[in-house]
Amino acid sequence: MKCKRCRRAEAAVDLPSHHSAFCPDCFFVFFQRQVKEGIRKFRLLAPEDRVLVCVSGGKDSLVLWDVLMELGYETEGLYIDLGIDGYSERSKEKVLAYAASRGKTPIVVELAREGIPIPEAARCARMEECSVCGTVKRYFFNRVAAEGKFTVVATGHNLDDEAARLLGNLLHWHRDHLSRQHPFLPDAGEGLVRKVKPLWRVSELETASYGFLKGIDYVTEECPMSEDATSLVYKEALSRIEDQMPGTRTVFYQGFLDPGNPLRRAPEAQLREGGGKEREGAGTVEAGTPRACASCGAPTFAEVCSFCRLRERVQKRREQRAGRASG
Repeated sequence: MKCKRCRRAEAAVDLPSHHSAFCPDCFFVFFQRQVKEGIRKFRLLAPEDRVLVCVSGGKDSLVLWDVLMELGYETEGLYIDLGIDGYSERSKEKVLAYAASRGKTPIVVELAREGIPIPEAARCARMEECSVCGTVKRYFFNRVAAEGKFTVVATGHNLDDEAARLLGNLLHWHRDHLSRQHPFLPDAGEGLVRKVKPLWRVSELETASYGFLKGIDYVTEECPMSEDATSLVYKEALSRIEDQMPGTRTVFYQGFLDPGNPLRRAPEAQLREGGGKEREGAGTVEAGTPRACASCGAPTFAEVCSFCRLRERVQKRREQRAGRASG
């Protein structure tokens, strides 16, 4: 099959959802144009931005870092070592190797040194690993960005990720989550940095193809903590539909993002990632102007931020275990 763009070279990537197939060079042009259009449509990034790219060692985040550098943005990478035996070490190696190949040195946060590695934190707090991981990651994404004077945080969520999240929110009618789901989350002042998802228009197949053709070495295994994640079920369901009706995933998610959709608010109305209210003991704290966390000083909409509450639970459980062991 010949490339549908140049009509000369053999196609290397077949994209039924776009009724196209591309040779490597033309695919790179296509991919970058998709990312640029995603950035332009919602004004995710400006030329003067300092972008903190959150990299995990997987294909999506490393491809995001690569394409943003190719597009000329000023970027630095942030890797959070989750403290998962074996997996975290392999992921870190991929990040360091990629960064070195581009003359970069990523920022590394080791959760074991912070006293809250994900496996232990989940056991101590009696919470799902993915929930704990999300809380901890969001905290350090924002803290590192604010301390480093970055203007925006970028994550590698692709079309498959966002469509799966949308399907889950619709099936359970999580209206608060639906109203916030968007590739653009504006800053809320007081140290809450803007967050964007520049890969929202490209599929997992496309990011994997970009990474492979670019020679980017990434971790291919799934995080062992995500084996039972419901998002994987939603992804599989959408993939089966996509196989029969190419392009459905794009129509599904882009239709949801239509400004006239009553299920979601405009990005400017999204003041916080946690929604309209945040549990604080027996009461609630309404969304509004963030305040400084009484424990760590980070911006929060409660007296104590969710990260510090989690860390306190972990510390209490450690002390209880130590007390039983000594007794």
